[in-house]
Amino acid sequence: MSITIELQPEQQERIATEARKRGLTVEEYLSRAIAGEFPIPPPKRTPAEAVKAWEQEGIVAIWNDIPEDSPELARKLRTGRYRREAS
Repeated sequence: MSITIELQPEQQERIATEARKRGLTVEEYLSRAIAGEFPIPPPKRTPAEAVKAWEQEGIVAIWNDIPEDSPELARKLRTGRYRREAS
């Protein structure tokens, strides 16, 4: 069976790089990846891209409501003395 798909240049390079790492042709690599032998790794993000994604997902700034400084908060968390109010 033959399948033709259009890939962006970055995608093509990522696939070719992964195939080379394993000593495979692109065709062999994709065939094995589709069979589930190994995952195709996600593209790497820059730190700025990661922070932006985390902000969009609500991960960054989830502790903005805590008025205490970090060292004191860390001590309370370690000793189990910190209780966060439900929002």
